[in-house]
Amino acid sequence: MSLNNLTNNNLQVGQVLKIPTNAGTNYITYTVKSGDTLYAIANRYNVSIDEIKSFNNLTSNILSIGQILRIPL
Repeated sequence: MSLNNLTNNNLQVGQVLKIPTNAGTNYITYTVKSGDTLYAIANRYNVSIDEIKSFNNLTSNILSIGQILRIPL
């Protein structure tokens, strides 16, 4: 709300809003989709499987659809 100088939650059709980014963070988020593997995600973002596991406190390679992972930059 403050980024768009809004004083209430009312929006209008066609209104343009500013959306904050993850600026200043050292990761992006990724939602696991059907067929995803840690190997494929790691390759896509040029990080290691161990980095993803460590960053997300994962103890196995098993992923769940809809799971949100933090991918280090």
